[in-house]
Amino acid sequence: MTFDYAGYLVAKTTVDDRALNRHVLDELRRLMPADAPRVLEVGAGLGTMVARLMDWGVVSVGEYILLDADRELLDSSRQWLSDWAAARGLRIELLPDGLQVGDLRVRLVQAELGSYVEAAHEVRADVLIANAVLDLVDVPTVLPGLLQLLVPGGVYWFTINYDGESIFEPSHSADDQVLRAYHRDMDERVRYGRPAGESRTGRRLFHHLRDAGAPALAAGSSDWAVYPGPDGSYPAEEAYFVRIILDTIRDALRVRQDWVGAAELADWLAERRRQLAAGELVYIAHQLDFVGRSPHSQSM
Repeated sequence: MTFDYAGYLVAKTTVDDRALNRHVLDELRRLMPADAPRVLEVGAGLGTMVARLMDWGVVSVGEYILLDADRELLDSSRQWLSDWAAARGLRIELLPDGLQVGDLRVRLVQAELGSYVEAAHEVRADVLIANAVLDLVDVPTVLPGLLQLLVPGGVYWFTINYDGESIFEPSHSADDQVLRAYHRDMDERVRYGRPAGESRTGRRLFHHLRDAGAPALAAGSSDWAVYPGPDGSYPAEEAYFVRIILDTIRDALRVRQDWVGAAELADWLAERRRQLAAGELVYIAHQLDFVGRSPHSQSM
């Protein structure tokens, strides 16, 4: 799929703002180290999460590492964060490996998640963040290594983990067929020669975390809910966000004609796009957030 991924990340910022579970976020605040923590965010993209956490007063000092496999996206994050900080009157200093925003040093690190986890890291993070990431990896395989990136007893915050339910309203006769096939495609997805997530990651994380010795201390729903206002318009850039969701479903299923016929998929997409343009479409995705601590005894 070819589209403006940075634009998509910006468009979904307001959707994530509403979705992130406040009970789980409050527990993160309680667990956050008092001094200057080292925070590592995997699959960090454009840096919208560090901006959000600064806006919300969760992070203000220390070091925040943005880890992503996309070099171009990380380069864009430097400018995006600079513009964001300037709009808030924050002090900005560009650095060779990132930028200083107020009292927070933001480092940009390019690496594929699996390779980064497999590498030896002498300096571990105090806080580990993964937003809309764990449903894209084979959690039982990746999770133990991820937790090794934390100091013993370090804090993890795993958010927007898809949990097997997408809803489009008004209903359509092909909904069950299309969405069942889309979830099957998630369950069979492979990247870098490895299984790449599943459609019910959210609910299964409870047991995966416990099996890894890091049971959740707080968990709760973080559903995306995008809907038009009384005048039929969508907030901010959220109509673009939903268009990308529809395109993602199209791209996943247009080579799966044995699961969904081309005509049926085309009809479903055409009606959903018409409803979106008319300010009629509601989109909901069920997801879960988790916060907890890594095992207190770890070996590299």
